[in-house]
Amino acid sequence: MNLLPGKSTLLCSLLFAFSLAFTATTFADDVVGTYKCEGGSGDTKYSGTVTIAKKGDAYQVTWKLGGDENYKGIGVLQGDVLAVSYYGSMSGVVAYKVEGDKLTGKWTMVKGDGTVSTETLTK
Repeated sequence: MNLLPGKSTLLCSLLFAFSLAFTATTFADDVVGTYKCEGGSGDTKYSGTVTIAKKGDAYQVTWKLGGDENYKGIGVLQGDVLAVSYYGSMSGVVAYKVEGDKLTGKWTMVKGDGTVSTETLTK
């Protein structure tokens, strides 16, 4: 098959755009569900469950950690990163990198000292 340079560039662009759309859809489909949550900062560790549900084009996130510690959040998925603003007895942000059945995150609190902590979600 003999493609002209202009057609080759167009074909490559279309294939790239299709692969991005497919990848974003794959991440979106895979991110919804219930996860085991483990996280902490320094000597302070915690665990629990996190549920991620689709809400329109956004994602509703619910953390159930320890006793009565529950947090809710709303997030957006951009490529392989799920960015979430959370609220409850504390509020802040977390950014998760989607890695198949695992999300690895970094989070911080609004009223904190600027410490960035880690959290891992596993299906």
